[in-house]
Amino acid sequence: MERFCVKNCFPPKTELFFVYDTSDPEQLPFLVPHYCVFDHHNNPHGGFVEKAFYSHIRLRSANVLNLYDLSHQVLPDDVLFCFAVALVSETAFLRTACSEDLMYLSRFLSGHVLEDVFELILEGRVKDISGFLTRLSRIGIVDSRERIGIVECKDDDEFLCVADLAMYPLSLSILLGKMPWGVWVYCKKKLVQKVYSALRRFENRKAGRIYETKNVEAVLNTILEMFEQT
Repeated sequence: MERFCVKNCFPPKTELFFVYDTSDPEQLPFLVPHYCVFDHHNNPHGGFVEKAFYSHIRLRSANVLNLYDLSHQVLPDDVLFCFAVALVSETAFLRTACSEDLMYLSRFLSGHVLEDVFELILEGRVKDISGFLTRLSRIGIVDSRERIGIVECKDDDEFLCVADLAMYPLSLSILLGKMPWGVWVYCKKKLVQKVYSALRRFENRKAGRIYETKNVEAVLNTILEMFEQT
């Protein structure tokens, strides 16, 4: 938003809401009376979608691919660059990208290179450099059926940087973050369904984020028990 001088603008009266990246009304902050739905997830909420003024739902790895198709592929370069940023971030810096994603990315980049995307997303994200390096040096390793790392992080940006820097060099399949808001469980795509299923016992959870708990040992033991049972 800063790069392209985009500002939030809330009109006095809203005629239509655009619901993006979900079709679950429970994920919305308030009830929307008149809306369109743009989503890419499996198992859309039928009743909510049926009542939409318009819906475009197609199972893809990233919702930005659907938006590009809807645009009839006529977009200015700055919007295409924003699409490239969205695609890179939503595929975990291309770690979960498939061949379709890379094909679309080549169109989005236009006259840019991937380094431009990385700079926009990552540059300056770590505010406390010395503290971050200290916390990174204290990362714990648990060798089970899959190698698990445990690290304390000051904020979300630090955790994502650890995931980008350390997952593969340390041969980690799962990374547990001790966060100010709780515990963050990050894992390789092949383990997502199995690990997230094991985490269902924890309340106030969204995907791999477990809020309002500091008990990383309980989360670790839950994952280890899951591996023992499978």
